[in-house]
Amino acid sequence: MSGAPAAETQALQAVEFRVLGTRIHGIDLGQAAAWIDAWAQADVRAHIATVNPEFVMRARHDSEFHDVLERTRLNVPDGVGVVVAGRLGRRRVPGRVTGVALMYEAMQLAAVREWPVALVGGAPGVAEAAAERLVHDVPGLRPPHTYGGARGAEGDDAAREFLREARPQILCVGYGAPHQEFWIDRNLDADAACVAIGVGGTLDYLSGRVPRAPAALRSAGLEWAYRLWRQPSRWRRMRVLPVFAALAAREILDRKTKDAAE
Repeated sequence: MSGAPAAETQALQAVEFRVLGTRIHGIDLGQAAAWIDAWAQADVRAHIATVNPEFVMRARHDSEFHDVLERTRLNVPDGVGVVVAGRLGRRRVPGRVTGVALMYEAMQLAAVREWPVALVGGAPGVAEAAAERLVHDVPGLRPPHTYGGARGAEGDDAAREFLREARPQILCVGYGAPHQEFWIDRNLDADAACVAIGVGGTLDYLSGRVPRAPAALRSAGLEWAYRLWRQPSRWRRMRVLPVFAALAAREILDRKTKDAAE
């Protein structure tokens, strides 16, 4: 948030809360889209993270990842667990802001504003297939630039060259957490002033490579269960969810006990 205007800082701090030490902003999809629009019009470098319980648990033991989430301009609540934790902590959290929904809002803005956009990440061919889907779904959208290079620091020279040539106003990075957050943090600089969103598996969904959970399961907050059923190997990542729930509940109870004592 360094260099951010005072009014912007105050506005975002007003809706900021923390879950187990990770900062999250309690805003809805429309508000997030408004921030994207404002930053992109002003050619501001802005990194947006879509935070879920796995992010929070990772940040607890990975100080580098925690520090990146402290430098982002916006951390939207993508995950039922962080929404519930915020609400139980007596914070106004309208609901989830998923990577898929946020990406579509950003593409709609780009179509109206005639902004260039870029998609980064995924297996070979995934970004290209996702770009085709977006052009079909979003009338007026310019065909997105695509890049599928290495997610690690060894690919940064090529990544920066891609950004210099594409000059996107909106950049969606789908390497998955924490790799996409590290990639954005390393590769965005004054020469790549754009709004960059870590979108996780969104490119896989759009390309058709991975099916998305039915709407009823998403509405019920059970998308994680569908993904586990489709990809059983995800159990290693998802085993942190009950631990997150227990730690978040204890944090809330400790806070309420402290408030009552005061």
